[in-house]
Amino acid sequence: MSDRVADFFDRILGSRFWALFLKEVSQILHNRQLLIQLLLPPTLMLSLFGFALNPNFENLRVGITDYSHSRASREFIELFNQTTAFNIRKYYANEQDMQADLETGKLTVGVTIPPEFDDDLARKRPTQVQALFDAVDANTASVASGYLNQLVSDYNLRRSDRNQRRQGTSSSLNSAPTNPDLQPNQIQLQTTVFYNPGLKGSWFIVPGTIGIVLTVVGSQAAASLVVREKEAGTIEQLIMTPASNTEVIFAKIAPLLVLLTLDAVIALLVGKIAFDLPFRGNLLVFLGISILYFLVGISIGIMIASYAKSEQQAQLTTFFVNPPLVLLSGGNSPTSAMPPFMQWLSYLDPMRYFIEVCRGVLLKGVGLEVLWSQVLILLMFAIVLMTLSIRQFRRQLM
Repeated sequence: MSDRVADFFDRILGSRFWALFLKEVSQILHNRQLLIQLLLPPTLMLSLFGFALNPNFENLRVGITDYSHSRASREFIELFNQTTAFNIRKYYANEQDMQADLETGKLTVGVTIPPEFDDDLARKRPTQVQALFDAVDANTASVASGYLNQLVSDYNLRRSDRNQRRQGTSSSLNSAPTNPDLQPNQIQLQTTVFYNPGLKGSWFIVPGTIGIVLTVVGSQAAASLVVREKEAGTIEQLIMTPASNTEVIFAKIAPLLVLLTLDAVIALLVGKIAFDLPFRGNLLVFLGISILYFLVGISIGIMIASYAKSEQQAQLTTFFVNPPLVLLSGGNSPTSAMPPFMQWLSYLDPMRYFIEVCRGVLLKGVGLEVLWSQVLILLMFAIVLMTLSIRQFRRQLM
């Protein structure tokens, strides 16, 4: 048996097939670019999908406004520290400041404890705790509401059990029956949902998809246009024109900006007609910020095209660049559901800030007074990426 196996391998290793196989392996090993395309993208995509598309919700941002400042209110607040679902980000002196942070997306849940909280519990009167939810992401708001209701139910159950034990001890000592009217009233949770009262999931998905689609289209179109010029040999003709390099580059960018702006308007109309997506902000503000972001996407495309030798190679590179941008942007799944290191990594993604702008303008109706930080970051991305892409493109015109 062993002789047959050895004879089989001898035939294989001495065959023409094996010689051709070794030749192909040698070529692949010497083709560094092909090795990177074969090994790096699958590993990176698998890691990103595994971490970014996390079905579990942890560290949901909570703000607390405690008007009671009592032992009972501190005991209630301690509930949030006993679960990984919530993370108390800040304590507020008044509810107005908490709502302002809820508006800017710094919080997922805002909890207000009334001044009479401790007194109501001591006197066995009904008491209400108000919970405010940022429902831009309807799924996250629903999950957060469920978690909070469960915490309140567990808290009420513990208080009820503790009160029954105390009453049982007291009745045994006094030999008196327990009065059912002395049972403490439970805490009632009063829920208020902002920005998406119907909790429609499409209102979260559509603005994110607008950012994703316009980014992918812009980068691929820019890369394709530049590479086609290189393949057709018209780059040399551009060198002979009296126009400056800057004029040549911006002449290429301007039509793309117009088309992408038209795409943005069409996307808004589709969102309104098909999904009843609200538009609560200023259209000019939205389009102005969108044009700024389109410069970022076009710069990425030009940068890719400057290094690509063919249109096929440029398209493959955009397929490698765009998925990480999409996954880290929070367009399809909230960044709050990602592990902490992925959340920090998402701050390097310009698409994240544009999607925050889309949701802020469309769903919350906020303007530059709230979105100025996102706009400033997008401006920095646009300046840096446009400068690098223009410099690389100019080298090809020299």
